[in-house]
Amino acid sequence: MYGILFDLDGTLVDSDPIHFEAWQKILAEIKPNQPLIDREFFDKNISGRLNADITREFLSYLSEDEQEKLADKKELLFRELAKEKLQPTKGLDKILEYIKENRSKLKIGLATNAPRLIVEFELGLLKLDEKSFFDAVLLAEEFGIGKPNPDIYLELARRLNVDKNSCVIFEDSISGVRAAVAAEIKCIGILTSAKKETLEQYGTWRTVKNFQDINLDEIWNAIQ
Repeated sequence: MYGILFDLDGTLVDSDPIHFEAWQKILAEIKPNQPLIDREFFDKNISGRLNADITREFLSYLSEDEQEKLADKKELLFRELAKEKLQPTKGLDKILEYIKENRSKLKIGLATNAPRLIVEFELGLLKLDEKSFFDAVLLAEEFGIGKPNPDIYLELARRLNVDKNSCVIFEDSISGVRAAVAAEIKCIGILTSAKKETLEQYGTWRTVKNFQDINLDEIWNAIQ
């Protein structure tokens, strides 16, 4: 058996522009006298990270309870914005069709730093059933360890009962790529939230603009 392991935010869905907008608005409310964060700051410091790590680093003067409430407020705003704006990453239908055609040989996993409400919301928009489409799902908030720690991907491969050398990971963020590379699993960087040279610097095996650009034969040969 072979494994295809997915991240969610920025990988299956092109969500980072909406997360950026939500964080920009939330931080502007908290810090009205400071300049708005720009996309470069977001991609480098926020994208793909756990909310708890983000608030702990940039809002350390708030209590843990206040940080948690602020993160919840941001996720509520994200869902409101996403109802009108969120789209699947281009070419997702291509990789889903490939999985369907080769399902007898594949195990499909999901590992994400996104909170449970966002996971359910985004999978609902994609019409992907968590239990029937994926063979295993790991949420950092439930597993207890998030990216960039590699343990979430190593555990996902273990639960799929697939050798990590027979897996490929699709990731978009710096933290996700760092986790994949540290786990020593081939990683394809989806360029929705970071620049090609940035993800290559962190060790991606390949980078593609979106799923439309993927060479499925190359991937299949590599994991075999």
